[in-house]
Amino acid sequence: MARFNHVMLINPTYSYTLFTTPVVPVGIGYIAESLNARGIGYSVLDMTLGYSFADLEKHIRRIKPDLIGISMMSLMYREHYRMANFIKGRFPLIPVVVGGPHVSSCREAVLTDCSSIDFGILQEGEFSLPALCEGKNVEAIPGLLYRAGSGIACSTEPIDAVNLDALPFPKYEHFELSKYGFGISIVSSRGCPYRCIYCSAHAIRNKFRARTAGNVVDEMEYWYGRGYREFDFQEDNPTFDQLRLLELCDQIEKRGLRDVMIMCGNGIRADRINRQLLKRMKEVGFKRLAFGVEAGNDRILKNIKKGESIDVIKNAIRDACDLGFFVSLFFVVGAPGETAKDVEDSMNIALSYPISHVNFFNLIPLPRTELFEWVHKNNYFILKPEIYLNLGSSLQMGCQPVFATPEFSRSERVAVLRRTKKIERFIKKRTIENKFKSLYPFNKLIGWLYMRPEIQKVEILLMRHPLYRKTIGFIKRRVRDSFYKDDILG
Repeated sequence: MARFNHVMLINPTYSYTLFTTPVVPVGIGYIAESLNARGIGYSVLDMTLGYSFADLEKHIRRIKPDLIGISMMSLMYREHYRMANFIKGRFPLIPVVVGGPHVSSCREAVLTDCSSIDFGILQEGEFSLPALCEGKNVEAIPGLLYRAGSGIACSTEPIDAVNLDALPFPKYEHFELSKYGFGISIVSSRGCPYRCIYCSAHAIRNKFRARTAGNVVDEMEYWYGRGYREFDFQEDNPTFDQLRLLELCDQIEKRGLRDVMIMCGNGIRADRINRQLLKRMKEVGFKRLAFGVEAGNDRILKNIKKGESIDVIKNAIRDACDLGFFVSLFFVVGAPGETAKDVEDSMNIALSYPISHVNFFNLIPLPRTELFEWVHKNNYFILKPEIYLNLGSSLQMGCQPVFATPEFSRSERVAVLRRTKKIERFIKKRTIENKFKSLYPFNKLIGWLYMRPEIQKVEILLMRHPLYRKTIGFIKRRVRDSFYKDDILG
């Protein structure tokens, strides 16, 4: 097997993205560090920074990589195939390797669907990709998909890192770090032991593993010394081990990391926190907590196998609001057995607390999840998966259902989703008015404008242009940062 001395890592974007501010791809950061540790050269092209396919071609011609790696999500996976085809059409001798959730979920089907892909890496790639680059026998590389004659083969099952402290955290040496709007993303744990039917995390891996508190704060201290003050925990279960999180808080205080803004914006579980832990988190700089509530009553929570009770969730929301956190709530609409009346319970929870933000997500069945199999078995799909998975990430935020049930029809789902959008806008408006009381009466005007769907439609159109997207992102960041200042919290 040939050795690959230089790997070009690509973070793709979509044709129509609604993300105004790119976030540094921490997963690619870990892959980059694993290559660097083994003496393998790498470069990074993050397409979310506004690069086109023409720019991609120029980068490849300039860098002349031996191997090109593409990170893949299930949403818009055909865009990733299109990128691989584009690369192969111009550089047929450069092998293409893909990794990410879509590959781990669909496995051999990815290489079957796209002939331009040469290799696929299942689950975590910190061991498999360097081994491939070093020329190891493909049959002996854990979790590797590869072409064998006219077929596709898979080596032994993937091996995930057990001791996360042994993995070097990302330093982003060859990333355009100054172009990212937010702070540093932290991954302090991996895996999820829960069995929520809509989530692909446990379909890919479910063993929970965590870095030690000291190791996590080592990373924060590294970036703190370089002027960064915002840290966002981008993982499924940052509070799963409550004692570890308490120790992390102690370490932050002990090392003098002051004036930080720490976010848990990816969602935390209400049953893995308590008021004492929340108070300690607030003391050391945690500002935002997002709760994955998902449903508004115990019956639907049981149907989706959330493993929490609604009373526990309500208590956690109340405590977080009382302590002054910027609280976000996440709900899904359209779970098995759910009706319009059940969604009313979700909406009532969102309106019952002084939260700062809420999202009601249009429930999308992802490949290999229990929800996907249930919808498929019962023939509930309105749109075929190959269609809806390629309509874009905005589908989750929109009002177009992809499946329907006898108890919750398509027309009912559309009507309910439209109602939830009004609640999202109302809470945004209320948050703006409360945060900027000192600007009265202009805070009312700003809140009213922000709530108008016409304004949001114009914003979406502008965000399709890279320059306008960057400008809107800058404005939103300035407003957003002011939300977290304690002196204006409402």
